Amino acid sequence: MRSCRDIALAVGAIAFWTLFAARPSQAHAILADSTPREAQLVTSPDVPIELRFNCRIDAKRSRVLVIGPDLRSAVLPLAETAAPDAVRAHLGDLRQGVYQLHWQVLSVDGHITRGDISFRVLR
Repeated sequence: MRSCRDIALAVGAIAFWTLFAARPSQAHAILADSTPREAQLVTSPDVPIELRFNCRIDAKRSRVLVIGPDLRSAVLPLAETAAPDAVRAHLGDLRQGVYQLHWQVLSVDGHITRGDISFRVLR
């Protein structure tokens, strides 16, 4: 027969598991989809940029930087979006060459995630 102490320990373990271990985890922002995609060949000088993530992000504290074929960089102004999991921008009048997008987003769990997407413009 179990003692009251054993029962109390079992109830305490179940309560701990329920409150802490079994709660849903808050994921870091992981890039789920992008326009352009990695290594995409783009034939237009105008390129819409859209980065979608697996969770909500804080777009006001996120940024996208473009590095052009001449190795000059510029921070892109982000467009307003109703999607809580995306950032959008636009690149226009691009010359032929390789471009790199460097993105940095703040997810709602407070973690910063960074990544790069390279694409080539052919005109």
